[in-house]
Amino acid sequence: MSVIRTIHAILGEQILPLLLVLLAILIAVIWKPYAPPTRLMRLFPILVDIQVLLGLAWFIYGLIAGFGQAAGWLRFPFILHPILGFVAAGVAHLSLRPGTRLNQLGRWGPVVSVAILFLTVVGTALAAIVST
Repeated sequence: MSVIRTIHAILGEQILPLLLVLLAILIAVIWKPYAPPTRLMRLFPILVDIQVLLGLAWFIYGLIAGFGQAAGWLRFPFILHPILGFVAAGVAHLSLRPGTRLNQLGRWGPVVSVAILFLTVVGTALAAIVST
């Protein structure tokens, strides 16, 4: 299972942030009002979903295999990480769903989504630093 943790770490810290920023910029450039999302645009929330699913698999494995350490996984601030992962996935989906406030921002919806995702990551990191 350390393979899942490694993939989650590499995707989450290196590859996924870069892809999300590049994709958000590309969506801002190719956005057409009132046009349905293209396949490329629909890739944006899928990338976040992949990261959340890998993180969830690692979290569940840690709870099951951690035995005595499982209680540490459910304490603040570590519990914020999976919760904010689900929030990030929701925000990513809202950026392309018609009728939502993020979608009403037009071409800037995915860019604002990336900014919100960045703030959730920074918030989690700051909560971890403050609590240690």
